[in-house]
Amino acid sequence: MTAKRGLGPLHYGATEQPWSRGAAAGRWVITSGIDGVVDDRGTALSGIEAQTLMVLERIRTILADAGCAVDDIVALDQYLADPAQRAAYMDVRDRWLAEHGPGLYARRDYASLLIYPRLATPAMRVEIRATAYLPDPTPQEGS
Repeated sequence: MTAKRGLGPLHYGATEQPWSRGAAAGRWVITSGIDGVVDDRGTALSGIEAQTLMVLERIRTILADAGCAVDDIVALDQYLADPAQRAAYMDVRDRWLAEHGPGLYARRDYASLLIYPRLATPAMRVEIRATAYLPDPTPQEGS
């Protein structure tokens, strides 16, 4: 098995976070818990919809940089702060998945959704950690 490697520092705008983007080991890629409290300019995002979109876009970027697509996700560990926001969260998540990971959305074999009222900060409405499996390398012609 290939040794574990970090996926590099995580920046939200110009601010480097005290945790990394995640790690990879062999063909497994696991993001850190990603939140959407601020956008990439450092502007605060409020509401479950805006934070969910920010989280999902960050995860898509991290996975793409590691060689994975959204459809390569095996598991999403999803944490919501408020059970009353569950339906709104799922609506945003499902529309985003239908667009960016239609295979994953169709299979619906990825999810664990937990209500955890005490996320890292009071402003945080959602946090997601993704686990993906790198696809088989495309065989070269004539191989």
